[in-house]
Amino acid sequence: MDSSDQSEPPPSLACEETLLQSPAKNSDNLQGSDNNESTGVVAPNGEICAESADTAPDPLQILTDIDKLASLDETDHEKKIRNMARVSQYESLGKDVLEREREAGNLTLRARQSILHHTFTTLRIDDLEKEVRDLKNALHNKQGEPESPGFKDDKFPIHKHELRASSIDEFRLNRDKVMLPTEEQPALEMQLSPAAISAPLSKDMRREGHETPPRLVRAPTMDGKGTYHMFIERLRIRSRPLMSHLEAVTGRPMISAVDTDTLFYEEVYSSVVILRPFKFFVRYETAIRESVDEVEWLILADASRKAKKSAEGRKSNNSPEEKYDNKDLLEDLKLLIRFLDNDLRPMFDFRQQIKDGTASRIEYSDLWHLFERGDIVVARAHQDHAYLVINFAGGRDILTSEVTKEETPNTVGGFVVDCVSLGSNGSTYVPKLEKITIKKFHGSQPISNLAVYPLRFDPNAAELRARFLSEGRKFVQLTQSPFCHKRVCGKTLDEPSHDLDAQVIVDMSLAMNAKSEWRLRQTLSSDELTLRDKRETEERSWCKHTYRDSCCGGDVILKDLEIDDLEAEEFAGRMGRILGPLKSEDLTEDDLMLMRPNLHAFVLRSRQWVTVRTADIHDVVFENSFNDLILPDEHKRTVQALVKTHENGRNSQDSTKGNSSIGAALDLVKGKGSGLIILLHGPPGVGKTSTAECVADDTRRPLYPITCGDIGETASEVEANLQYNFQLAHKWGCVLLLDEADIFLARRTRTDLRHNAVTSVFLRSLEYYEGILFLTTNRVGVIDPAFKSRVQMFLFYPKLSLDVTYKLYEKFIKRAEDEQNRTGSYLFKIKKKEILKFAKSHFRRLEKRGWETWNGRQIRNAFQTAIALAEHESMTMDLDDSKPSLGKEQFERVAEGFREFDEYLITATGSTEADIAKREGIRNDAFMTTAPVVPMAAIPTPAYGTQHKQRARPAAYDSSSDDDSESESDTDEEDGSNRQRSDGRKVAATSASKQSDGVSAQSREQEQYQQFLKWQRMQAH
Repeated sequence: MDSSDQSEPPPSLACEETLLQSPAKNSDNLQGSDNNESTGVVAPNGEICAESADTAPDPLQILTDIDKLASLDETDHEKKIRNMARVSQYESLGKDVLEREREAGNLTLRARQSILHHTFTTLRIDDLEKEVRDLKNALHNKQGEPESPGFKDDKFPIHKHELRASSIDEFRLNRDKVMLPTEEQPALEMQLSPAAISAPLSKDMRREGHETPPRLVRAPTMDGKGTYHMFIERLRIRSRPLMSHLEAVTGRPMISAVDTDTLFYEEVYSSVVILRPFKFFVRYETAIRESVDEVEWLILADASRKAKKSAEGRKSNNSPEEKYDNKDLLEDLKLLIRFLDNDLRPMFDFRQQIKDGTASRIEYSDLWHLFERGDIVVARAHQDHAYLVINFAGGRDILTSEVTKEETPNTVGGFVVDCVSLGSNGSTYVPKLEKITIKKFHGSQPISNLAVYPLRFDPNAAELRARFLSEGRKFVQLTQSPFCHKRVCGKTLDEPSHDLDAQVIVDMSLAMNAKSEWRLRQTLSSDELTLRDKRETEERSWCKHTYRDSCCGGDVILKDLEIDDLEAEEFAGRMGRILGPLKSEDLTEDDLMLMRPNLHAFVLRSRQWVTVRTADIHDVVFENSFNDLILPDEHKRTVQALVKTHENGRNSQDSTKGNSSIGAALDLVKGKGSGLIILLHGPPGVGKTSTAECVADDTRRPLYPITCGDIGETASEVEANLQYNFQLAHKWGCVLLLDEADIFLARRTRTDLRHNAVTSVFLRSLEYYEGILFLTTNRVGVIDPAFKSRVQMFLFYPKLSLDVTYKLYEKFIKRAEDEQNRTGSYLFKIKKKEILKFAKSHFRRLEKRGWETWNGRQIRNAFQTAIALAEHESMTMDLDDSKPSLGKEQFERVAEGFREFDEYLITATGSTEADIAKREGIRNDAFMTTAPVVPMAAIPTPAYGTQHKQRARPAAYDSSSDDDSESESDTDEEDGSNRQRSDGRKVAATSASKQSDGVSAQSREQEQYQQFLKWQRMQAH
């Protein structure tokens, strides 16, 4: 403080301030330090007088002098101060004293007096502690031997060489146990679980003077079922020499983790506690056992060194580095070895049984022993594939619920096993992490009942291993190529699941591009693994102080979670390859067992991506053949030639000169017109789609059918979707089939610009498609003329003749018989001749009345319905009834249903479907079976309104007319040539009425036009 600002303080205060400005220095002076600086004492006049270092000041005298300086006129001042201190302890009286002292201006003085008292008390304690240390040194240096220069005796305390078994209450620390002399505290102490019981007091024990029954220490045992019973929960190590030795042997912090504290002026020592499942001893058992020989050698070396010094007449003083005697260490180390041999031996035996796969049951606290990183395990919930263990955590209760504000607890909630399996991303095999939790349970459980367990403990381990290997190899075989064409028979794994029996394309790369949720990460990071909860090894000290666990001689829990971290690092160095992508050539047998047997496949029929099981995937059986296809021979030869030539053209670079096709080189623009596009047109159900199916099977290619719904409505949608489907078909080598193509092939108009754009886009896309494309339509009359030059071949499919119809019936009968033989189900008898006779008679009956004969699809539907009727009759018949049969009766019932619907349509429209299609210019079903078409100009057209005919109702269906056909039984065995001649005569007979048919069509058109005018007039009114 600057003297110019304030007046000089009174001598008494100046003296106080002089003492308080440098308490450390003054303290040294008051203690009589041995330095050469002079010390100062307070004179009665308030001045500091110099005094030699030999004079020791009296602290009480200094305090008295200060009081005298504060009030020289008062008598018995010390008594007054003592009375004031006593009175101030009462709340009401203390307030009065405070007010009087404030009025007297003594508060600052009293505060400084209190500081002096605290300082002097600390100095006195330091002096006493120094005297105690000197006495201890004198005791250790027997007969007053001088200490080594600069050496302070801080040897470790020596505890009682005993391995004590205690109950939970006996093991729990308190003040009395902590403050016991170290000679009375056991070097090692183990806590028994409640399963360890007390033995009754025997007569011999009473005779020997025992007053309480000794505790029966039950060591861990193994029962006949292979169950491991552990009765030791904790081990406390108090021996500081043993801690130091174990830290040197294992590298784990032990002696460096404990502290020495002062409790009620006595030194207390914290201890280390190791928890079940004793991870520390599992990992370092061998090193600990081997260290016994090393300690024994050190003892011999110490004895030899002391003997040598004794022979030389020198005294052997303790070295500063020797904080304990190796003999004490050996005693405690042998106790630890005895603990490993006796108390933990069943645990080590149990671990050996786990390794051998002979253990059967396990307790929750010992789950840590069951798993090793790198183990092949299986989940009980789904045993589709194996897992590889890469990490585990939990399995113990937390010891404290308190955490710091900076930390967030990692709650495990049970025993968690981090496992990986393998899947394909289209190019490599990558890991997928799955965390399986074993919930806490009491008692013991069979190992095979756990949520996850090592494969060797499964009763069917060999069978599971063989299945995992087989499905793993199949998975790799299906995914190591870019794609493969297969057939799926089974349920899908997507939600909702459904049955599937269809051809698919397995393409994992495209599947993950189409479904982002299916994409797999390339690698796994350690950050994704389950974090261990540090609260498992953090426990508050017995004194409840929160700043450290070793406070007041408390227990320090060994941080064995770091052992798990160390083993995890070792595993990452040894098996880190499993955490990243693997190539097929790098896979081992264990890797094959980890393959998840789920594949993503594209269903060609529904154009959808699904997830299916590997076991449900089979090779495609190509059943459709051109030999079974009932088509004109010219059609077959033409299609086969075009397809073969197209394949040769695509393979011209790899093929020989003689086999290559030169057709693809004719286009002036490279990449344009290199595809094969075939248009199949004709009435429904005549074999157009079947032709594409046969081409696909004949060339061993997948058939990829698309519809207008897959392409879109606008020009942009059509272009994008066409390119996408064309790319898929081209990559997979599919035969592309576009059913009902007339929607996009329709003739362009002047008014519908939107449709014109769609048609133009479709035309342009066709030119650059390089694969095989079949277009089918039953409305060829509406096709735009520009498509004629984009299509390599047009094939017309006429309506089915009697000969073709007869062959189709034979084909479906054979399929029904084959299916009966395959399934072994003979619920009904098939009357082949009766069905074939119905086929001919029914065809002639429809043809005779001018109705539409059945097409191939209708014949298939008729067989399915007739079979269903026969099977239902078989399931509902009585035991006495004869076995039902599939014959004319069922087909007549089906035909009756068709007849009623056809009759309704004819009465509603006034014409058959073929007549309507011809009238609207859609197609001509009679083409190739009728006389040449008469030009419209040659047909006389009546004036409007002169042809008002009443629509005639078609002749009623008369089943009795079948008698004519039934009587023709001699024609049942006619060959194909006779039927063709008969068909030719019918065509000649109907050609004569061609002109009258044309006139009739014109009349109907006039009639419709008149009706339209009438409707307009009605709307106007």
